[in-house]
Order: sequence, then structure tokens, then C-alpha cells
Amino acid sequence: DLLETLWGYYDQQGNYREAVELGERGGTLRVDRTAEPRTWNPHLAQDDGTRWFTQRTHRGLVNLDHLTGVLVPDLAKSWEISEDGRVITFVLRRGIRWSDGVPLTADDVVFTYREVVMNDALYSVFRDGLRLPDGSVPSCERIDEYTVTFSLSTAYRPALTALGFSILPEHKLGETVRTLPAGGESKAFERVWAVGTDPEEIVGSGPWQVATYEPGERVVLSRNAYYHAYDAAGTQLPYYDTIHCTMVPNHEASLLRFRSEESDVITVRADDHGLLLLESSILGFTLLVTGEPAPGITCYVVNQDLGLADGTQEEKRSLYRTIEFRQALAHTTSKQRLIDEVFDGLAVPLWSPVPISSPFYAGRSSYGGPITEERAVLFPYNPARAEALLDRLGVVDRNGDGFRQLPSGAPLAIELMTSDDTGRVASSLILVEEWRAIDLNATLRVVDFQVLLERLVAGTGDLIYLSLPCADDPNSGTTLYRSCGSLHACRYSACAQPSAVDLRVNELFDVGAATFDWALAFDAYAEYQELVASQLGFIYTVMPSFQYAYYNYVGNASHASPVSSPGGTNGLLTELCFDRRL
Repeated sequence: DLLETLWGYYDQQGNYREAVELGERGGTLRVDRTAEPRTWNPHLAQDDGTRWFTQRTHRGLVNLDHLTGVLVPDLAKSWEISEDGRVITFVLRRGIRWSDGVPLTADDVVFTYREVVMNDALYSVFRDGLRLPDGSVPSCERIDEYTVTFSLSTAYRPALTALGFSILPEHKLGETVRTLPAGGESKAFERVWAVGTDPEEIVGSGPWQVATYEPGERVVLSRNAYYHAYDAAGTQLPYYDTIHCTMVPNHEASLLRFRSEESDVITVRADDHGLLLLESSILGFTLLVTGEPAPGITCYVVNQDLGLADGTQEEKRSLYRTIEFRQALAHTTSKQRLIDEVFDGLAVPLWSPVPISSPFYAGRSSYGGPITEERAVLFPYNPARAEALLDRLGVVDRNGDGFRQLPSGAPLAIELMTSDDTGRVASSLILVEEWRAIDLNATLRVVDFQVLLERLVAGTGDLIYLSLPCADDPNSGTTLYRSCGSLHACRYSACAQPSAVDLRVNELFDVGAATFDWALAFDAYAEYQELVASQLGFIYTVMPSFQYAYYNYVGNASHASPVSSPGGTNGLLTELCFDRRL
């Protein structure tokens, strides 16, 4: 079974991707990290800095194809869904072993699910994603050594993706977990594979295993000698022997090290790519420009609950809740100017809450189909149209001070808040300039990212400009776009007082989640995207189309990102990278 179709390396027909080179084993990949790992336990990994490591050391039953975003088998070789959609049966690959050589079987899946993920006395980052609409969770049963079933109270398609939780080894952790002290969210579980754990005790199923960790200095990952993936020539992956991760204080230090050839690859910020493009031919590295946006979305949020909590700013709040006002903002959002001036032309305009990489993206003709943009909801840059909308709302300059006032004549001041990221600050300055050009008294406030998140969660302030992660499965957007979503920051009050559009969006999420018919799910999610885009509570801007830079001796780096987290799009699979100099 180890030579069967493996996610990422083979297409859906089982053919090895021609663009992927066959490499040689050996060598060390050098990368920099600015965030220290906080645990080696994947079920406790809440931050991206930690997940960068745990996603390389552990695997689940399923994963996302790194080019199409389609769900594919991983530790499982296949799955089958019952006719009523309530039973999912997984068949594991035979021959898979843990990094200590012990066979991985259905017992490990059942142990992880029952005694960790669904153990109310412990904490697992994977639990919430498996909560069904009626509040229940799937039950898990062992059928035989290589077969497990998950039974659901109701058909719920997102559960299939959520069942990709990291599997843990029962032979290493079973006794430990079963003897932890009782009590909700046991603190004792935090000591299971804490960062101070002897690396020899950490057992995983991913391509890499922790070799050494020196806090503040380095993390070294070594090849998992029992990793189950092979290339088309039968060479066991990963190709590199080790990944050497140097801990650096900030991005500037990492950039200096990359330009000094002390590291092999680097993530790129907006203000880096001009310099890197100039140096790339001299130093022999590539700045990867894909023509497709980097994962995630960038938008600004219009707070339609401004002052609601303390009963203030009623007129301004009423204006923010008026769709024509938000349309005026959208018509003065020059995406092309952002692309040209902030990203030197290397960015892509956004209009949907779902990433373009997703097979559910509404700009496609069908699920996973070609991108046509026939259904795109666009508000073209048109300041004259924006001014006409504001005039119609009575938002005009009544006192001749050069700024528009509220219909009552009271001052209208708009504050756009963003974090201290160079790309977002530069973009925000352009937005403010465009709004001031149509006589809106707009100003920019730059704050720490944590402060920005606190304002977003609290629902305070006028407008917030930020980038947000988003998964290929539209159901991941429920926290942002459901009327009762925990981050429905455009109007938290919609939970108690949903509009007709809110109710329809909620309904479409339910339809898309309740079916395993991909075409039906696509239609529901496409309508949801159109509605969210047209309501402009979240106004989308652009995402850069440059991903990272790498020295040309790193093979397959254009297909398998050496720096991103595994899973998702754009080839985020370090096991495919190799040293061409060998």
C-alpha cells in the first residue's frame, strides 16, 4: 500500500505529477523561524509558529491536495460514505509505521479520537471542528486492524475534512493519557510532549521528527526513517536528511541572513520583493511569482455596530449600516493602485470570502472547474459614482471646511485602523488618500497586531484593515460570516437581529455542510459568496502573488514550499524538496 497514490505527489488519476522532479537524498535545508515552538503536541498547537513544526511531524487520515485544494487520502488510502451520509468508513494504508518503527493501525485512530480529541478532561484544537450542527459529535468504531468508521447523527460534509486530525501513537501515549488526573481541560496534558521533552520520546507519522531543540537558537528536524511516501522512482521521502531552523528575532534578521546565503529560503514581504528581484540573478535565487494570490484574504471591516454597546454615535452607526455608504467606500477602493504601488504589480484583486485556490471559489464554472469569474461581484473604482452615492445620502459638505458632514450636519470622522505591517500600512494610506479625495475626513491609526485583534473581537472602532487566514473549505468561514459567528465583526448584533440576507447566508452554510454532493455544495457556497460580497460588511482588496524566495539549488521549491505549513495549496510539502548540488 505504500506505493499507492499519495497526496501531493500524484494527481487524482494516480499519475505522478510530471512537474515534480525526482531528487537525490541527503543534505540539509536551512530555514529561519521568528516564532518559537510552544509544544510538540499537535493537539495543543494553537499558533502558526508551533503548527509549522507539528504539521511536519504528524499526519491525519486525510489532507488537502496541494495544487487543487481537493480532499485526498493521507494515512488512510480511501474512504467510503454511506448512502445517507451518516457513516464514513476509512481504510488505512498497510505497512505504515511510526517514527520508532511500530506499526500504525486503527487502534491508534480510535485511541486518538476517543481518548484525546473527545476527552472533555483534555484540550484538543481539533474538537470544535467535529461538533455537528445538533451539538453531538461523531462516534468512532474499530472494524479491523486497518478499518475504522465514524458515525454521525446527521450528514455533515465538513466533518470529513475535520477527520484529518493528527493521529497520536497509543503505544507511546496511551498509558500517560489514561492516568492523567481527572478535571476539565487537564493542565497535566500540557506536559505531554512539552518543548522540554526528550526528542527521543516524541513519535510521529510525518516526514520529519524533532532531533534537537535549543530555545532561542535552533530546532533541527531529521528525516523520519519510516515515513510512508515514495517518489515515482521508488525513493523514500523526504529527500533532505535534516531541516535546520535558526531562530531569529525578526524578519529583517532573516532577510539579512538570506541575502548573505546563510539560509536557503525566505518568506517575502511587500517591501522585500523589489530588492530581491534585483539581487536574484546575481546571487542565484528565485522570487516565486505564481500569478495566483497567496493563501488568505485581505479586507477592511466596516463596523455597523459602532457605539451600539454604549448607546452613542447613532447617526454614524446608521450611516455605516446603509449599503449605499459601503458601496461608496468600495467604489473608491482602487485595487489596481494597490497592486501597482504597494506590490509593484505582483498582486491579485479579491472579491470573494473564499480563496481563489479553493475548488468552491464562486469564480469557477463548477466545483474544481476553470476560473471564469462570470459570477464575480465587483464594485469598479469609480470616485464619481461614490460621490453621487454620498450626495444622495445627504453626506455633503455643509460648512465649507472641505469635508463631508453627516445628514444632520454633525462632523463625520472615519478612522481606519491597521497593524504595523508595511504592506497593510502602505495599502491603508492609499485607501485614506482616496477617501479624502472625495471629501471624507478619513485618518489612519497604526497599532500592534494584538491590539488590532482585540478591537476586532470587541467590535469597537470604525474600520479595521487586516489580513485573515481562510481555508479552502467555505465552512471555515462560519466564524466570520454566520450571523452568530464569533468573529462576525461587521455586525455582531446580527446574532440577535439577523437580516433576511443574514438568514439566507446561514441557510446556505447549512445546505453546503449537509451534503456530500459536491455540485450541490458548490452551488450553495457560490450563492453565499455572492451575498457576502454584495453586502460589503467585509470589503476585499488584494493579495500578493509572490510567495517566497529560494536559492536555485533547492529542487522542487516552486512546487513544494520549504517554509509554509503543510496542507493546502501551492505545494506546501517540504519532503519533495532536495539539494540539486548533490
